[in-house]
Amino acid sequence: MIKSRNLLLLFLFAPFLGLAQILDDSTRVIYGPISTGFLYERDVLNDDTTLHHPDTLIDGFRLMTINRQTGWLWQDLGNEGSSAKPMVFRTPENAFTEVGLTAFSALYAPKIEDIKYYNTRSPFTNMAYTQNTNGMTNLGFTHAQNINPGWNFGLNVNRIASSKQYSSTTSEDRLVDHWDYTFNTNYLTKNKKYRILASLVHFNHKQLEQGGIKVFEGSTVIPPSEIRADYNTNYQQVLNGVNTRERWNDLHLYHQLKLAKGIEVFHVFDYQRHKYFHSDTLIDTNLTYAIYSDSAASDKMKNYYFFNNIQNRFGFKGSFKGFKYTAGLTNRIYSYNAVHEGETGNTKTEILVGGNAGYWFSDSLSYLDNEVYFGVGNSLNIYLKSNLRIKNIDLGFQFITKPPYLIYNNFSSVLIDWSNNFGNVTYTSADAKIRLGTQKAWFEPSTHINLVSNHLYFDQTALPRQLSSEAFLFDIGINAGVKLKNWKLTNQFIYNGVSNKEVFRLPAIINNTNIEYHVLYAKVLDLYFGTDIYFRSSFMGDAYSPMLASFYLQDNQNVWGYPVADVYTNFMIKRVKLAFAFNYLNKGLGTQGFYTSPGYLAMGRTFSLKVNWPLFD
Repeated sequence: MIKSRNLLLLFLFAPFLGLAQILDDSTRVIYGPISTGFLYERDVLNDDTTLHHPDTLIDGFRLMTINRQTGWLWQDLGNEGSSAKPMVFRTPENAFTEVGLTAFSALYAPKIEDIKYYNTRSPFTNMAYTQNTNGMTNLGFTHAQNINPGWNFGLNVNRIASSKQYSSTTSEDRLVDHWDYTFNTNYLTKNKKYRILASLVHFNHKQLEQGGIKVFEGSTVIPPSEIRADYNTNYQQVLNGVNTRERWNDLHLYHQLKLAKGIEVFHVFDYQRHKYFHSDTLIDTNLTYAIYSDSAASDKMKNYYFFNNIQNRFGFKGSFKGFKYTAGLTNRIYSYNAVHEGETGNTKTEILVGGNAGYWFSDSLSYLDNEVYFGVGNSLNIYLKSNLRIKNIDLGFQFITKPPYLIYNNFSSVLIDWSNNFGNVTYTSADAKIRLGTQKAWFEPSTHINLVSNHLYFDQTALPRQLSSEAFLFDIGINAGVKLKNWKLTNQFIYNGVSNKEVFRLPAIINNTNIEYHVLYAKVLDLYFGTDIYFRSSFMGDAYSPMLASFYLQDNQNVWGYPVADVYTNFMIKRVKLAFAFNYLNKGLGTQGFYTSPGYLAMGRTFSLKVNWPLFD
């Protein structure tokens, strides 16, 4: 009742939210998106000081979940904030040694490269709120304010909360509980010779592990044709008393000093402290699930893994008549500890040297950029990346050799443990993209080609394995669209090709279609009505292990194979964006549901609302 009243008040006052602004004596707006700008760290590193500005377009605002905002390209557990893995293969973004536990962080954690460092003429605040009738709430808050013309402070907060679809005792029986905070600041001296960017990131993601739905007696899988409409009434969860959590506290600092025209020195410092928790207080009743053995020495399990990393990068950079370069050395001191067994783990050092060199053409749309890093000492790390853009054509090449993910080499628990000595994983990839057309009609074909050696994965028993042979993967994508007077049609198509389908389980076809109709209401209000249709061909999707917080191979159940249709309307009142949507409107047509991962049902039909309110004063 309280929640409904709050939502009613929100919509009653929504038309007035966009009126907040500062006017001068001539009643002209002096603060807004143009007076609020930001840079990314990569812009500063490349000496590109052209400010970006807050998005004022309504395109894409209709998308109600994080996964939908990515194009629904992640296989998840059917609910917002749940564990996820990509459905299109991509190479890593670095050659460092990493933990490899990414089921939470890859999709939901803040990324250093995406932090916005603001420069505002007035305080800027942006608030976003999304809620649906199945217990999902997303809350976003950003505030940035200049202390003086060269010094800005910013805060970004995100909250994700989703409720169970089955085995829930109340409408708010929590499944996922997520918070992340990013504090950042940036400072530029008056003479513009010294600049510093700094950020503090806290990431806290907790998931109650359900293990999917229990099948009927004598069955192994409930076919989609037999799924019942009311999930909570008809189904119970497999697991009880199981929780998984990931928590980060990261400090990042970048600063640079101009020595002379075209020559600068820079330093990047990172301190990372990541904690991974898993607990099972009812092992005896959960033994039949997945990787659990037939017997256990304990009736409870608590796993605690810590990853600590101190990283310094020192270098110099410069530019001359279109040429830009950086060069430097990165030193990492990291440790990976299983503290629940009293282990201390080993502290290791990793050193990489290298940089990048590129040329930017006078049209500012074309460039050639090359990036090279090599490990020295005991570490075997190689990272080569080359990108060429010639107006409407993008070409890329990558070669990466990096140490195995730590989770595959070492793990211990009361149920299972291992100690391996896997070799480096090597990735060779090439990609191409062509952009054709105009603002009224466009056609953008693309392709990614990947050759992977020594691929790491978890087999059907959730044990770590390394593929002895090379695997060839490719995807072909087409983004196309057309805009008419009041209609807009866009389509994204992806075809996945894999040489080793026994290990790489990906849908062969991914397709997203959007149809939208524009109406000008009362000559003042632009209304957009539309539908999104998502389809992934049926495939043997990986199962999920809560104990490992990772996905592993299975041979018993196909997932997806059914379309999902969402309908929506969205509009803007002044600068306030509002959207309403019915998600999975076609539930009950052919089937009452489908699986996104083995045992995990996709979110059922739900009504969603979304509000975004920016303030520039």
